[in-house]
Amino acid sequence: MTNDAPTPGEQSKDEIPAAKITAERSRFSVESLSTRMWGVTAVALVVSIGLAVWSHKPAGPTITIRFEQGHGLRPGNLLQHRGIEVGTVTAVELADDEQGVAVQVELLATAEKLARHGSEFWVVRPRVSLSKVTGLDTVVGARYLEVQPGPSGSDPRFEFDGLETPLSLSDSEAVEIEIRFENGDGLAIGDEVLHRGIVVGEVTTVDLNNELTGVVVNVRLLNSASRLARIGTQFWVERPTVSAAEIRGLDTLVGGRYIAVQPGIADGALQTTFDGLSKAPPGDLPEGGVEIVLEASQRGGLRRGVPVLYRGQRVGHVIAVALASDATTVEARVWIEAAYRELVRDNSRFWMNSGIDVSVGLDGLKLSADTLSSIIVGGVSLATPPQPGPKVSTGHRFECSVKSDDEWLNWQARIPIGSHQIAGGVPLPKPLRASLRWEEKRFGFRRDKQRSGWILPLSNGRLLGPADLLMLDEKAIEGTTKLEAAGETIKIDPASVTQIGGLAILKHDSAAAFDSSAVLLSSARLGAPAEPVDCLIVTSGSETVLSVPAARFSMEGSESSAKAGNSAATTWLIDKSVPLTADHHGASVVSRADGKVVGVLCIDGDGNRVALKPKKPMPKSIP
Repeated sequence: MTNDAPTPGEQSKDEIPAAKITAERSRFSVESLSTRMWGVTAVALVVSIGLAVWSHKPAGPTITIRFEQGHGLRPGNLLQHRGIEVGTVTAVELADDEQGVAVQVELLATAEKLARHGSEFWVVRPRVSLSKVTGLDTVVGARYLEVQPGPSGSDPRFEFDGLETPLSLSDSEAVEIEIRFENGDGLAIGDEVLHRGIVVGEVTTVDLNNELTGVVVNVRLLNSASRLARIGTQFWVERPTVSAAEIRGLDTLVGGRYIAVQPGIADGALQTTFDGLSKAPPGDLPEGGVEIVLEASQRGGLRRGVPVLYRGQRVGHVIAVALASDATTVEARVWIEAAYRELVRDNSRFWMNSGIDVSVGLDGLKLSADTLSSIIVGGVSLATPPQPGPKVSTGHRFECSVKSDDEWLNWQARIPIGSHQIAGGVPLPKPLRASLRWEEKRFGFRRDKQRSGWILPLSNGRLLGPADLLMLDEKAIEGTTKLEAAGETIKIDPASVTQIGGLAILKHDSAAAFDSSAVLLSSARLGAPAEPVDCLIVTSGSETVLSVPAARFSMEGSESSAKAGNSAATTWLIDKSVPLTADHHGASVVSRADGKVVGVLCIDGDGNRVALKPKKPMPKSIP
């Protein structure tokens, strides 16, 4: 019998082997997991601390802002400047006097300079008006404060009275002024101050005065418009005005009221308190005219702005109308334009334009009518007799009749008028257009050069003009300089030219050849006034004459030099407002008082000036 029993350690062929499972230690044991969680917690803690430190903004001083209303403010609201966070509201409490709200704001350290005198704070909230829409971002977002810093260098300050309405002008150097009006005329905080259509300021407060008899308006002017705060500046509330004489202020029908301004004199002293006008002042009156007063028994057609007519031609307008101080007559201030002031003499007559005049006589029905505009608008007419009386000055008073006399309508006075008019009917000089030509050498090449202007032929065979037009240029090639005028060509010889300050005199024997194109001026027509006078700038003809009042000139040079007759030291500087161009160079400057030529006009880069004739006699000979 075969023994098939397996020996020890031997496995039977029919037996299925059993798997042996050996326990292995897991990598994610409880002890390991616990260690790793502590590590994550530590990392998170470090990151949180880092973020907290990184996000922390150093705190600056705390300020208190008082408002009449809380406007929905709460702790956590921001203080902003130009859209950047500069502080945070930390508390909103009732003021100690229970008459307002005290808002505590903690400024950032970088914004601590905002806590200074002159800083303004307000709450930004939605505002919709006819002229502007602001603060729409607060419709869906939180309220926030806005700040306008005070002037740089101001002393520190930590308590402020907040504005109830926002400032729209962002100029830290703005000027504060006060304007007193009889009525508020619908003004409100935030209304604009305009000059020539440009915003130059805004209304910050509108209050009754202490006597309750008027309104005090505080206005904030931009620094760029600070020159408006000077003596002579006028302010008024612009509102719609529609009449037969004028139409103005229609923009206020759809927009808000605004304060208009008319600047004072350029060099006026600083002024911060003004009395506002009840209505717009008369338009700017140009210099050279004359202001007179008309007295009438009744107002009739006398209204501000209506025209003053001479033979139907407008020669002036009414500035203002009011009762006389004793209430016996109506007085009208009238402005006559400079070009027509010669028409007004002490024997002139004025009357109201009645429009239509109907009369019945032996000749039947007589109907006379003025122009359609005079029928609608009214106004005043003027007539001067054939033998004009003396000229009048500002302030002269005339009687204004209700209607005209037939004799007045037939008067035909021959009176020279216009800006070219000279007292005594003296004719104007007639300068000639001239060109000085020469050659220069530059970089080995010859170049043609030219300078143009005006010269004045004299009856003594000489030419008068600016020095740079009658003298050799220092860079000119010898023998190439020549003067061309009225078809004549004159070679410039240094020996034939005399310079007297900015003037030059050129001796030319053939000056009489210009007789066909110019009036030779006598040497007796040359004058030397001691101070600036009303003058005419004369070039090619009467239509190009420019009238310049004495106030537009200023003396240049010492008084001693003037007494010595040194023309170079006694030139007249001309105000930049006078519309002069390079085409006026060399123009004759004529006194309106006596028609004498006092000098020639010099246009250069240093400014416009008059080169004066010297007080000493003009040289009779050329050295």
